[in-house]
Amino acid sequence: MKKILGILLMFTVLFGGCSSLTTKSRRLVGREYILIQENSIPNVLIGFDDHNFYGFSGLNNYFGRYEKKGNRIKFEKLGATLMAGSDKVMKMESEYLEKLDLVQSFTLEDDVLTLNLKDGSNLKFKENKMVDKKLK
Repeated sequence: MKKILGILLMFTVLFGGCSSLTTKSRRLVGREYILIQENSIPNVLIGFDDHNFYGFSGLNNYFGRYEKKGNRIKFEKLGATLMAGSDKVMKMESEYLEKLDLVQSFTLEDDVLTLNLKDGSNLKFKENKMVDKKLK
């Protein structure tokens, strides 16, 4: 697990870039959020640095780039590890990752991040307070 996280961190450093972020953008950067939807896989999370996102989707780690303008956000170039598990968890994980392609905007109120999907549904996350916020 540490090896995978190390690889993800390496990708983040290699493909990250410099940017002039607004204060609201910085609220995403350096933070991780845990999915709090009902009937979801436990411990699903998403985290952000300057232009990259990463997370854990139930069985696998995932990562990619995101573009943000105001409250509009688009996730791109999603990659993931290829661990297998029970059919139920693999199906739930696949559905979650597919929803990331449908995200079009977000809201961030206090420590709750809501990703709004094109179909009108959303994904709700709560900030993971255990993360070291060195990137803030």
